[in-house]
Amino acid sequence: MMAKVGSLVLCVCLLIGLAGCGSQQKLPSYQENKKMVLDMLKTDDGKKVFQDMLKDREFKQALVLDDEAVRKTLIQTLTTEQGQKLWQKMLQDPDFSEQLAKTMESENEKLLKQMMKDPGYQGMMLDILKTPELQQQYLGLLRTKPFRQQIDKSIAELMASPLFKKQLSDAIVDTLKKEQEKQQ
Repeated sequence: MMAKVGSLVLCVCLLIGLAGCGSQQKLPSYQENKKMVLDMLKTDDGKKVFQDMLKDREFKQALVLDDEAVRKTLIQTLTTEQGQKLWQKMLQDPDFSEQLAKTMESENEKLLKQMMKDPGYQGMMLDILKTPELQQQYLGLLRTKPFRQQIDKSIAELMASPLFKKQLSDAIVDTLKKEQEKQQ
């Protein structure tokens, strides 16, 4: 890939050199050279060279930014007013928001688990859960038919479980033994 880039640069240099050797004319100015190179890059061949370069794995790896550069760019982008507006606009796009959420999901889960171990965070969550408005909403949910149906289903599944049956029969046997001991 780098050979392609090198060959493109070599061709440009040769063209510039040949243009100067052909006659006793003065060398082209910087602006003329720049225009000539840009014109060559805009041709189909020039575009094809860049497309080939972008397909090359080595070239792609060379273009990848290091973590530090990405971090600095993000910080600069997030802290400016223009950057904040850009992020707000980008987050309104559902596809972008979804992809961003997916990439951050595991990190957010780790953060939440850490926060749940923090006594200060636990206290704030308990305060939120104790608010009268939230308690009224919970009570309202508990009274709904779908919730009661779910509870009935869960209890039926529990009662059908062999483990629960064993635990229940053990508890009954223990209770009967204790009652017999009290009577004697």
